Amino acid sequence: GSLKTPDGVELAAVDKAPQRLFSLTVSRQAEPPGEPITVGSWDARAFSMSRVSASAATLTYADFSNGVERAVCTVSADPDGLDLRWRIEVVMRDGWVLENVRYPQITLAASLGAAADDDAMVVGASKGGVTRKPGSLKKGQILAISQPGSMSAQFGCYYDARAGFYTAAYDDKGYPKSLIVTRTDAGVEFTWSRPCFATGADSQAYDVAVSTFTGPAGAPADWRDAADRYRAWAWTRHWCAKTLTQRDDLPAWLKDAPAMVRFGRNWLSDPDGIERWLTGFWQKHFPKAPLITAYWGWEKLGSWVTPDYFPVYPSDEQFTRLVARTRALGCHAFPWPSGYHWTLTYVKRDDGSFEWDDRARFDTLARKHAVHNRDGQMYLRTPGWLRGGNTACLCGGDPWTRRWWNEDICAPLARRGCEMIQVDQVVGANWPACYADWHGHPRGRGRWMTEAFTEQLTGMREAMRKIEPDAVVCIEEPNEWFNHLMGLQDYRDCERKGEWASVFNYIYHEYLPPFQSNPRRGNRVWDAHCLADGQMPHMVPSGKDFQEVMLANGGFDGLTADGTFFRDWGKLSGYKGAVWNGAAHVDTEEKHSGLASMRLENKTAGDIVQVSQNVAAEAESFGGGRTYRLSAWLKTGKLARPNGINFGVFAPGLKSTGQGGQLKFPAPGSGWQKVAADFTMPDSAEMLRIMCHVSGEAVVWVDEMRLEEVLADGSVKEVVSSGFNSDARFMRRWVELYHGEGRPWLAHGRLMRQPALECAKIEYDGRQVPAVFHNAFRAADGREAVVLANATREPQAVTLTWGGRSLPVTVAAHDAVLVKR
Repeated sequence: GSLKTPDGVELAAVDKAPQRLFSLTVSRQAEPPGEPITVGSWDARAFSMSRVSASAATLTYADFSNGVERAVCTVSADPDGLDLRWRIEVVMRDGWVLENVRYPQITLAASLGAAADDDAMVVGASKGGVTRKPGSLKKGQILAISQPGSMSAQFGCYYDARAGFYTAAYDDKGYPKSLIVTRTDAGVEFTWSRPCFATGADSQAYDVAVSTFTGPAGAPADWRDAADRYRAWAWTRHWCAKTLTQRDDLPAWLKDAPAMVRFGRNWLSDPDGIERWLTGFWQKHFPKAPLITAYWGWEKLGSWVTPDYFPVYPSDEQFTRLVARTRALGCHAFPWPSGYHWTLTYVKRDDGSFEWDDRARFDTLARKHAVHNRDGQMYLRTPGWLRGGNTACLCGGDPWTRRWWNEDICAPLARRGCEMIQVDQVVGANWPACYADWHGHPRGRGRWMTEAFTEQLTGMREAMRKIEPDAVVCIEEPNEWFNHLMGLQDYRDCERKGEWASVFNYIYHEYLPPFQSNPRRGNRVWDAHCLADGQMPHMVPSGKDFQEVMLANGGFDGLTADGTFFRDWGKLSGYKGAVWNGAAHVDTEEKHSGLASMRLENKTAGDIVQVSQNVAAEAESFGGGRTYRLSAWLKTGKLARPNGINFGVFAPGLKSTGQGGQLKFPAPGSGWQKVAADFTMPDSAEMLRIMCHVSGEAVVWVDEMRLEEVLADGSVKEVVSSGFNSDARFMRRWVELYHGEGRPWLAHGRLMRQPALECAKIEYDGRQVPAVFHNAFRAADGREAVVLANATREPQAVTLTWGGRSLPVTVAAHDAVLVKR
């Protein structure tokens, strides 16, 4: 078929043979269900079409060989003439089940114009991004997003400078669905996929819209034009009844443009250190503003080990005291328990046993409430952070699970003073499809999941507010259906590999404040993007904020509160799916000096162990093209193959600068040896990564590691942080704007189409990004502003074209500029 814009631009693959309109997945009723079979529109042996009005038609497909009685498709023109609306009803034969519907399947041209160079695609993904030249993708390549899950807004678009294709699902009830884009032989196919588990007649209960769009007033088409079309619908839904500032169900401090800081398990091992950072760094250098204190690693056994959380780490008394004392400083505690996950086993030993085994308790209390797969088996997962262990997942559709989460997880945290809780690892309100009908829900995915999770969030907030009257709830990654129940939004758009497009925030910025969930200290590109995007400032604290030695705990004498590991160092559990089973020990007997050394030990040829630390570049004290020396005292007991302490200097995006080296472990029996290597920190450097990495059978020791600057006369001095450095100044500017002068726009305003900005480009993560990020906002009173955020550590001269004027602006190295009109 043809799909033309009002100006006559053809977008469909009209030069190719007609493609399927729909595809159905069916199976025979059985226990477990029968093998899935695909049935498509081409498989119908009977077809008829009728016009039900001047603007609507019905297409009926019948006489299928497998399971389907008939499929009735309706297509109608929207009353305002903007788009076509599509629906489908499928009637199954007795003894058959409908498990999935893909409809409509629309194939667009592989090149929208004479060339594909300016073609682009954007979908409503939680980690939004731009896919350039979709027609150049390998045939068969698929991009898919699902709601609940990785889809935060129900639309997608494919466009070039002249015009674009737009599709959306106008569903405000919460039916699970996917938007699937496939590079086919014929072109680029868009289709909406709806999972179900239905017998008899099944009708799609919402419209799928298909349309075209162009840029405003002759401007090139852009994904924001499609997003504007979608948000015109979304803003009329119940999840947009009130903007953030209009809501009366949230505490006043949350509407007061707060910032956030995240403290990990190492920080929690020394609660006094957290208070020191808050009073000696935050309160000393930053404007007075509410501060959300997110805590990772508070769980009793280890980070993300569930659900035997209590007493929390480092102890109930220390944690509760910390929360109370920091609340007096204007802070609001924010832990992230791991949703419906139930850790069965944790840290697998060589003999096959586990350091933690909760299977017996799980079988007694929770097995019958867990997710069960289509084949009747219980769902299991083996994530890397469990170090060889595995986890089950409770079903949110089971009332027992929802009560357990509210009363056994959230209420105890509220009693310890936590005002905010994130349902972590239930990404976008999604959990695995459950077929356990004894839970009281239909089998497979369905709207019941949205209804159950709405009840979960509502009940969670009520349970917390019996203890903390101003309690706030949050989930990992956005799902628009729940905007009105949450007070802030975990957001991870910077984690997308490739060009970013902050789709969810563009649509919903004035309704729900996002924060970048996993900020990277010293990553100015991320920080500049987030500032310009109107995201909440989110800081990563460090002892280096107090002018301390840049290489932290190089003597390996500083231990966590439980004495089991080294502060400021991290042990990797694996890489790219491979589990690293080697061990790292605190050794107080064999050491070169001080209280302890680090012993790395592998028992088999296949074992690997790595303990790492990143040292961020600082122009003032660790960078600028100067020469440095990394040294350590090393000893070898056994070493089956050459190994060493590897180190590398990286630019943003983990791009190698070509600088680095290795401190090789000495020969066995040679005792303690000092090993050193020199390197340069180029201006482009973002960090030094130190990796104590050993593979194969080995027993080695590391002690007294030092990072020193090599001076002109050949002498050395230890590298000490300059304290309030360029990155800290940038973060202070971010807080100043977000909480202060820029609040009507950055915290509470509506994102608008970007004005043109001429600026330099920089290399980041294998692609070109602007040296200055920018966005336009409209405040609630109609005033408009553009924010410019410098993504480099040097001044940038730019030209902003806005409102018919060209404005030259210089943005200082650690600065962001607000231009108002």
